[in-house]
This record gives sequence, structure tokens and C-alpha cells, in this order.
Amino acid sequence: MKKLLTILTCSLIITSCSFNQKEVIILKTLDQFDTQEENEQLGIDLLNYRFPVFMQQKFPDFTQDIYSNITYQYFIQDNNKQVSFRLILSNDALKYKDKIVNYFEETVDNQVERQVADKELFDNATKITLEHFDQLDKHDFDGFWDNTSDILGEMTTKDAFFESIKGRESISTIGGKRTFYCKQYYENMPGVDKTGFYVICFTFENDKNMIEQLTYHKDENGLKIIGYDYRMPN
Repeated sequence: MKKLLTILTCSLIITSCSFNQKEVIILKTLDQFDTQEENEQLGIDLLNYRFPVFMQQKFPDFTQDIYSNITYQYFIQDNNKQVSFRLILSNDALKYKDKIVNYFEETVDNQVERQVADKELFDNATKITLEHFDQLDKHDFDGFWDNTSDILGEMTTKDAFFESIKGRESISTIGGKRTFYCKQYYENMPGVDKTGFYVICFTFENDKNMIEQLTYHKDENGLKIIGYDYRMPN
């Protein structure tokens, strides 16, 4: 899917309004890895970062009109295949350009640094995520739960957790083969007083709109599961 698109754009809030003023800011050139594929993957990782969630915590006084005029994209130049990550501000958002640009620059820089520094950890997390999905597919709930964090145990019970995700039973049958989609690092997560979280997300060969992901907390024992999310076809 990603190879078919030159530009992928994500909006904080989808609207149908037209823009009268617009400014494009290049936040980062993505050339940290040796291959074009890895740098493009970094663009996808950034595109799927939870900017909307954390921006609304950072700027609670921003209106929907401001958020609707903030978009971001990764862009692949045709002539040299260079990947860049861009911020597009329009109309009301331009009034707060300095604040918004500073937030995005800091967040993108931190994310890129973490992706590079923790490449081996991300690679391992991607590998064990498939193993944990296989445990769920095979109903090895004990094995899966043994790899969860105490954080998850404080939020729910084992029985309640597996009851809450029973809707995923047919996910691999419908979706087919899992395909890696994106990964992110988060220093903090809403409602959790710990730091150091890694998110690994897969999509499916038969339906790219289906997703399945695990969130890990890194503690002295390594990566432990604190969250599972999935999206089935409508």
C-alpha cells in the first residue's frame, strides 16, 4: 500500500472546508537509515503518531477550527527519492504558528532519535508481537497473559481482558496474512504514571483497513504488554 502512494496526509479533524491561506513547513528530512524503504517506513511511523491526542493535552484551549487547519504528511521526492516530513498550517492555525511548529519539531525530533537509538528493540518488539498474536489465535491465553505488565493487571482482570477482546476471534480468518504497518515510542501514556512505551501495529493482506496492535511498557524485565487494540471491517 505505502509503495503506491507518494504523499500520505493525515488531518487532526477531517473537514470539508476550503483553505484560503496555507503554509508548508518541512520539519525533518528522513535520511537516518541506510535504505529508502527504512526512511519511508519512518515517515509512516511519524504519520501514525498520536499527534491529535497529545496536542489536545498540550493545547487544551485550541478550538476545533484551529485543529482542523493542522495537517501533516510525509513526502517522497521523485527526483532523488528523499523522504521529508511536513507540517501544513492553514487559516486559524497560522495565528499560532510558532507554538505549533515548536511542538511538532520537538516531537518529531524526539521520535526520530528514539526510532534510531532503539532500532534493535523495535525489531525485537515486531518479532514478539507476531508471536503474541499467534498465542491469541491459538487461544493460548495463559501464555499471552504471562507476558503482560503489572500495569495491565492493575487496570483489569485476566478474564475481563479476554472477554473484552473476544470480537477479534475471526480477525486472521478475514484478514489473512498480517503485514507490518507502523511503530512508535511514547514517553507517556494517558492515565498511566509510568514512562517508556512502544506500540507495534500490523495490518492485513486481505484488508488494509483492518489493524491489530500491541502496546508495551519497557521495565527491568524487558517489554511487557499493557494494551491490545484491533479494528475489524465495518
